[in-house]
Amino acid sequence: MYKKLDEEYYVENPFLAHLHKLDWQIFRQNKDDPEDVKEIKSFNSSGEPVCSESVKFRENFRELILEEELKNSIKRINLWIEEDQITEVVRRITTPQANSLLEANREIHDLLLENTSVYENRKTGEKSPTVRFIDFKNLKNNSFTAISQFKVNVPGTEKNIIPDIVLFVNGLPLIVVECKSPVIADPMNEAFIQLLRYQNKRGEKEGNEKLFWYNLFMVITSSQEAKCGTITSGYEHFIEWKDPYPYCLSDISEDKNIASQQVLIQGMLSRKNLLDILHIFTLFKKSSEGGVAKIVARYQQLRTVKKIIKRIKESKTPKEKGGIVWHTQGSGKSL
Repeated sequence: MYKKLDEEYYVENPFLAHLHKLDWQIFRQNKDDPEDVKEIKSFNSSGEPVCSESVKFRENFRELILEEELKNSIKRINLWIEEDQITEVVRRITTPQANSLLEANREIHDLLLENTSVYENRKTGEKSPTVRFIDFKNLKNNSFTAISQFKVNVPGTEKNIIPDIVLFVNGLPLIVVECKSPVIADPMNEAFIQLLRYQNKRGEKEGNEKLFWYNLFMVITSSQEAKCGTITSGYEHFIEWKDPYPYCLSDISEDKNIASQQVLIQGMLSRKNLLDILHIFTLFKKSSEGGVAKIVARYQQLRTVKKIIKRIKESKTPKEKGGIVWHTQGSGKSL
């Protein structure tokens, strides 16, 4: 395979470079040493990453979250909290009471949105003060970290899985990205099957579903084609993100040939949009089959809501605030 079309060079590295432009911190994991994670500071003219010194996030490949990053984020967001209280709330979000992947995912999602509490704010005496894991009001109060080749042990075996890119917010793995070269047969389906394997959804002990306890959504990409879906999405329900709103295509590149991957990254993984998707545009609902589906809004739903809010805020008269939303059948108006 020509290097220019291989998975790492053509898909993964450009994905990381785009995240870097959106102010994510980017790292690459050494597959042989869990403590060796090198920060990617830039990309050279050939698209190769330029790495700096190693950073230690984990002691072994059994660890799924970036615990110190999580603890530091909790302290930064909740300035009054004490170390033993931080340990308490970390335990709470990493040991859900649920019995299934979907139930655990929903429990943790609720914690991220509704927050938790501890017995007392020891500085003020306030009882049951709220502890927030994510600061939805102050973007800069959160950490955004992407690690490529994030190797994870398969519990009870000597095997491992290595998701191509895992994106962490405040140390929690919210996004898993699987990249495939566009020259292989059916790359998108291959990426989807790989994600099923990582989640232990093929009836074999071949993944680590705990990595997906925290998952907001997953991405499958071959660069020219990129789609997103949740832990309950079948392949047919993975969708393209076709508008980077509130950005324009020109914010991505002056080149008219903009890849689907670029639009998805700009539209879903820009830090503000990502937190909005988590905070406002994700829900769990009963499916037509009688189960529960996790649903992330489509690009047109997010765009419409944001445009309506913008219009209401900026309009000076009641008439200016009104308008008509025109969406075609199947675009998600009922949600």
